[in-house]
Amino acid sequence: MSAPPPPPEALPPHRPPPHLLPLYALVHSARVLGYAPLAAYSLLRWPRKAISAAAAYYALRFASPRWRAAVRRTIARGSSQRPRLLRAQSRPYERGRQYLIASHPHGILNYGWWNVFARCGEGLSSCFDGVEPVMCMAPAVRWYPLYGELLEDRGTDPSASTIRRILRDTTFSPALIPGGFSEACYTNASPVVEYAYIADRTGFLRLAIEAGVDIIVTYTYGLNDMYRTLEWRRHWRAVKAQEWGLPLVYWWGPLGKICGNVPYTEDVTVATFDPFPASKYTLDQLPQAHADYMRYLKQCFDSRKGECGYLHKRLEFIGKTKPPERTQVSSMPVRSKL
Repeated sequence: MSAPPPPPEALPPHRPPPHLLPLYALVHSARVLGYAPLAAYSLLRWPRKAISAAAAYYALRFASPRWRAAVRRTIARGSSQRPRLLRAQSRPYERGRQYLIASHPHGILNYGWWNVFARCGEGLSSCFDGVEPVMCMAPAVRWYPLYGELLEDRGTDPSASTIRRILRDTTFSPALIPGGFSEACYTNASPVVEYAYIADRTGFLRLAIEAGVDIIVTYTYGLNDMYRTLEWRRHWRAVKAQEWGLPLVYWWGPLGKICGNVPYTEDVTVATFDPFPASKYTLDQLPQAHADYMRYLKQCFDSRKGECGYLHKRLEFIGKTKPPERTQVSSMPVRSKL
């Protein structure tokens, strides 16, 4: 059996060669559902043929390991080498120990970890020193083309019951995005502020405390600069996204609002930090754990933002009852020159 590929920290960033640009554009477009308009048109124009084609695709996907392996190879080849993995923790994570993995921010379909997963494949555990992650995400994502082939049995829903089952009955570590769809609405909302929509979210901490596990904190610098998003009533949409369980975010890239699937930048850095000691708290101490977690996340963000080109940004915590401070300015992709 061949050794898994090295984590992205060992791969120097570079721009894609010209002959791979169409594949890069295709993978990016499919990653952010660029096929949706064509699929909708086909259903309206040729409903029987469209349904038959979809049924044939899913039959092939679920029945053929060769198909899934071929798609994974295509995704890896069509994924940029520019994103990097920054191991910012002081010591390796404990192999064989369970954690809860928290990814910040949400961005558009969490591109940072998508890229790491695409390039590492079965070697993803090497990014966590042998800790085996399971991606907990919106249930529909497992049915998206590319996502199903890429994640296979490493993708599941983010419900509390599922995460409890993983922590109780398996040796895997559930990975989730605490900010959820609400946080996605604030992607690139400001050139000087990163928004973390966890000011009133304690569920992920409750799950960690109940299971007696610590939380691996990760932050992806640059994720919010990849796309611009709709300014209209951001906070209202963020609140409704939480209530309805729908991603009420509209994004676009440099090609415009119609063909907006190619991003402005892929200069992103996925940083992994020392675990937050959730196992030291009791459920009675949940409010204190929540306050300490937000303080720790800000500390982590500030500690590496300079070397990742984000010295000009600050982290602000928002939530359903805590909208952003009135310092927000219109979204423009700005990068530090440091």
